[in-house]
Amino acid sequence: MKAWGGVTLVIIAAGLIRLRLLDVPLDRDEGEYAYIARLLLAGALPYASACSMKLPGIYAVYAGVLKTFGETPAGIRLGLTLVTSASTVCVFLLGRRLLGPWPGVAAAATFAALTLSPALLGTAANAEHFAVLPGLIGLLLLLRAAPSGSRGVWLAAGVLFGIALVIKQHAVSFVLCAVIYLALAHARRALVWVLAGALVPVAAVSLWFAAAGAFRELWFWTVTYASAYASIRSPADGLNVLPEILGMIVPFCFVALILAGVGAVLTVGDRDLRPVARFLVPFTLTSLLSTVIGFYFRPQYFLLLTPALALLAAVAVRALSERLRPRLGVAGAAIAAAVLLVAVSHILWAHRAVFFELGPDAVARAIYGGNPFPESVAVGRYLKERTGADDRIVVIGSEPEVYFYARRRAGTRYIYMYPLFENQPYAASMQDELIRDVETVAPRFVVYVNVPTSWLVSPAAPRRMLEWFEGYRQAHLEQVGLVDMLTPQLTLVYWDGDARGKTPRSNLWLAVYRRRDAS
Repeated sequence: MKAWGGVTLVIIAAGLIRLRLLDVPLDRDEGEYAYIARLLLAGALPYASACSMKLPGIYAVYAGVLKTFGETPAGIRLGLTLVTSASTVCVFLLGRRLLGPWPGVAAAATFAALTLSPALLGTAANAEHFAVLPGLIGLLLLLRAAPSGSRGVWLAAGVLFGIALVIKQHAVSFVLCAVIYLALAHARRALVWVLAGALVPVAAVSLWFAAAGAFRELWFWTVTYASAYASIRSPADGLNVLPEILGMIVPFCFVALILAGVGAVLTVGDRDLRPVARFLVPFTLTSLLSTVIGFYFRPQYFLLLTPALALLAAVAVRALSERLRPRLGVAGAAIAAAVLLVAVSHILWAHRAVFFELGPDAVARAIYGGNPFPESVAVGRYLKERTGADDRIVVIGSEPEVYFYARRRAGTRYIYMYPLFENQPYAASMQDELIRDVETVAPRFVVYVNVPTSWLVSPAAPRRMLEWFEGYRQAHLEQVGLVDMLTPQLTLVYWDGDARGKTPRSNLWLAVYRRRDAS
């Protein structure tokens, strides 16, 4: 029961930090999930109404969050807080089963701190957070079923792994972990049941879209296009960018990573830990693999590695306590606890401005730099006030959060510009489709985002959509809004008459245009 008290304190502490960050503006991934989830609640299927290569599980999750906690950033972050709290409990239970109660608390504390880290984009409601929870519950069931031989539990574990997968493709690591763990245990019957269970959510999604006549779109975006996207970056390209990514992550959590590294060495080298190693080695290796898929190494991908890192850190803390306690008694255990506290406190201290000092907009700027996430709130509010529920808008840029804030549907399926300007074979046809959409729908308002991170244009990509838009703007649109991002601390906003004829002073800006015949 004392260990449960420790876990409760961890959850409360992490929850209080997350509650302080409820109103931080959404990033573009959160905006995508929230916008498509709202469409889903209105009866519109993903891919037909908005394009993305993510599997639809995350949109179903977000739909549940929006329905339960409200269609606001605070509601989304509240749902995230509950999910990460539940995941923290799961990490504790895994640690307790493998290592004992207090090492379980150590694992939970490390996990909670790592998953909060802005270096991993842990403050955002990314799909990885929501995929981790069913994956961890599945692992708990897997470990429970191993001795009992319960087919029902094996099947349930597989279903949970499948749910994690349809939330985030990279969560296939949970399935791979189960396969390796059961194969090494020569548990063939269990392996069959787990794999059968994992196929259930995948089959359910496929049948759902097939019944709606949308399976072709599902397959194109989540398999065909996703494969093309994954092939853009070569392993060599990925390895070249990896040091830069690690340089943005490691300084903020290196003490915890050192603990995890020590734990990894002990797990492999200590004979007494062989029962632990049978699970923890496959879990760590497959979790590492999840960060490698596609060789993009996005910071949030590393959230899938945090449960394994937390358990490895707990191995190190337990080993230190066991070595010191015979000589120092309770003081030895206290030293081990102090080492853990240093690791966790270092993460909190490294991010102290975000966690304890800055306001919502300043937090977004500190984490995301020049991305226009705070500015999107004002743009969305302006559009909501000046459009009707049936009006369409288009964002020429990759800021789907604008659609969510405006509560208006996009006049095109392309809520991101990224696919249109990648070096992939479908880019030209995607640009042509967007052009047709805009010319057919004639949206009342168009937002143009002049921020490089909203485009990421490949030198090999076609440019005709950009050339077309310049002509379309001159022929049909008038400027009624300008958001000029002068410095990280200063953004000038002009609306209506004040915006007409105004030119930006900075290189980062958003322009809002109204169709001339819509005034």
